[in-house]
Amino acid sequence: MGRHSRRPQRRLWRRLRWYAAATAVAVAVTHLRPADARFTATTSNSGNAMSSGTVVLTGSAATGSQFFTATNGIPGSTAFTCVITTYTGTLPATVRMYIPAVTGTLGSYMVFRVQSGTGSNTDCSDFTATSTPYNSTGMRASSQTLANFVSTSSTWATGVGTWSVTTNATRTWKLEWIIQGDDAAQGQSATFTARWEAQR
Repeated sequence: MGRHSRRPQRRLWRRLRWYAAATAVAVAVTHLRPADARFTATTSNSGNAMSSGTVVLTGSAATGSQFFTATNGIPGSTAFTCVITTYTGTLPATVRMYIPAVTGTLGSYMVFRVQSGTGSNTDCSDFTATSTPYNSTGMRASSQTLANFVSTSSTWATGVGTWSVTTNATRTWKLEWIIQGDDAAQGQSATFTARWEAQR
């Protein structure tokens, strides 16, 4: 009985050893495969470069940075000047004129007008108007004052005279004012900065 009982056990061990050997071979074959096998292809182009453009606006007036200087004004006192703006930026842009603020109260008694057009002289001797961005009704329009202009056109977004411009373009702007005949204007003053701004 002892001999017959050992034979099945021997057969079982032989099978287990064969199975273990076969498993080891299978694992070895698996390890021979690359971890990441695939086909690849690429393409490229060189010499890529970027640069930024410019937005440049300059202006000239009869007296440099100040184009209105007047004292002891009376009703009917008036003045005008022409400002020549030149755009030399490399990018197309939009130019508008505005006045950020006015100091003093005389602006409420000054009729104000802005025109744009052509001309090369800051004394307006050869100025030709092509449009009137502010106060097209004329210098007798009592409501079209400097103070009113500032209240409606104090930033680029609300500025007047929208000008779509490209490089080496020029536009002339005529600014003029007249003091109204109002006793409340006596002893008053006004100081302001006119600004032309180009944005892209």
